[in-house]
Amino acid sequence: MIFRKRIVIADNERALLFRDRQLIDVLTAGVYQFWDFNNRIKVRVFDVTKTEITQKDVKALLRNMKASESGSDLHYSIISTDENEVALIFEDGQFIDLLKPQTEKWFWNTQVKVEVKRINVTEQVEVAAKDINILAKTAKASVLSNGLVVKEVVNQQLGLLFIDGQLVRVLQAGRYGFWNFNQSVEVQVVETRAQQVEVAGQEILTKDKVSLRVNLTATFKVTDVVKAVTELADFNAFIYNALQLALRKAIGTKVLDTLLADKEAIDTFVKTNVVKKVAMFGLTLIEVGVKDIILPGEMKTILNQVVEAEKAAKANIIKRREETAATRSLLNTAKLMDQSETLRRLKELETLEKVADKVNNNTVFGGLEGLTKDNIKLNV
Repeated sequence: MIFRKRIVIADNERALLFRDRQLIDVLTAGVYQFWDFNNRIKVRVFDVTKTEITQKDVKALLRNMKASESGSDLHYSIISTDENEVALIFEDGQFIDLLKPQTEKWFWNTQVKVEVKRINVTEQVEVAAKDINILAKTAKASVLSNGLVVKEVVNQQLGLLFIDGQLVRVLQAGRYGFWNFNQSVEVQVVETRAQQVEVAGQEILTKDKVSLRVNLTATFKVTDVVKAVTELADFNAFIYNALQLALRKAIGTKVLDTLLADKEAIDTFVKTNVVKKVAMFGLTLIEVGVKDIILPGEMKTILNQVVEAEKAAKANIIKRREETAATRSLLNTAKLMDQSETLRRLKELETLEKVADKVNNNTVFGGLEGLTKDNIKLNV
């Protein structure tokens, strides 16, 4: 008929029915027919495959529509939270979103089952382990960054939980989550294993005004996490400064020769001066060691010359000592030969043997006696 309007709404659709631009009803799946003179009836159709109602004008229209006239409140649901509450929203058992405090979401009432888990974030600051896994995998990044603090504390670490700047709890190894709405939540993770700190490139003057470049390394542990974090603004900077000052004191009170002769004395001095100071704040200094002592270029040249001169002097002393010993040995041999005819004859034969080794042909007349008496004259 010319004045009758036929409207078909599919199973996955909902429609707002307007007459004279006024919302009068919400249509579910089905076929509808209306008398429509002068084209006064309009329909606005929505796909409810995605159940959330996101259009602001639709929310306003539904909110202003009198439920008593059409039962429109049966077609949608509103989920809202108060100022200290969050809500986990599930569709057919699957988590879809996290609702922050003082917010709301609208949903079309369909065959999809919408469930809500409400949590008071003031009374229950810590997030349940099951909820952490759900939120970490699927929650929106913006919600996680603003409203949820997730921290993992591994073995040999401890975590300190601060709420509004107050230390509330020490966390052992594990995974933790905390609501960060309407309060400031911070988790600081601290290593309890041995750590190293490097004090490098320190330009220091010795007592005799020689400029040295010194590198030092130290090993320490945090033994009282609460003291180290709450009583010091930065315990790493604190121990670095303590080592730096002790090193400067150790170098500045000694002359260069003393420092080079006993570098371990620097280690002992630094450790002795620092160990008690850091222990007051829950830190244990395990080991201190000087890695390098670097001299200026001109000082290296001078020191090398000194070392070279010392070595040359020692070599000369050794040479003179050996010459003296050789001369003394010759003197002793001469005295023995003077006292013994047999020893003198043996020495003569030894000398003859050496001479004979250097001669290709040697003709001997008169036997051994002729050789010794006629060929060779030895005057003693």
